[in-house]
Amino acid sequence: MNFRNGSKKYFLNLYLKKLPEKNMIKLSNDINLRPISLTDHESLSKLMNDIYPPVYNHLWLDNSEWYLNKLYSKENMATELNNPDSYYYFVQYKSNTVGILKVIVNESMPGAENAMVKLQRIYLAPSLQGKGIGKLLIKWVEEMFCKEHSLPLWLEAMDSQDTAIGFYEKLGFVKCGTFTLEFEMMKEKYRGMFRMIKEIHH
Repeated sequence: MNFRNGSKKYFLNLYLKKLPEKNMIKLSNDINLRPISLTDHESLSKLMNDIYPPVYNHLWLDNSEWYLNKLYSKENMATELNNPDSYYYFVQYKSNTVGILKVIVNESMPGAENAMVKLQRIYLAPSLQGKGIGKLLIKWVEEMFCKEHSLPLWLEAMDSQDTAIGFYEKLGFVKCGTFTLEFEMMKEKYRGMFRMIKEIHH
């Protein structure tokens, strides 16, 4: 289903009115999503400094300090939250904050003209990986943001992260493009990226 120029914008304006309000969302008995606001800056920064380095420090020349400071600065956080198409959540497991989920609607893959949804960010504490939480989150994104209007869901994944790529492929995503990150503080051998997409049908 293609929506070009004004017709795409009109469709998405109607579609966005049906998306969930940014309140606490219960996904299961143990898992909730809590919307992130600018007042959560310190909590978000601390969380990501706790859960990101154990898994990804090896990618960076400075143990991920530059990346974490850039992405989770108050200024960048304000910019991201000002995007009305952005849905940004803390993931809570048994009342503990254990990760983040960020979705952007009206965000098509580079070069595409049809309406799409981007799974921009999903991180969980390493101790909770393998418990099915990531799968539950992605299934919720599909149901809430994609399924009614058969919008594709896409994401970007590092080509060196075989476990993550395998996880996405099991959920039905397929590789559809490559690009290279331009992060000077990232080790060059880890800069390769895949774009992956999943067609969602009503």
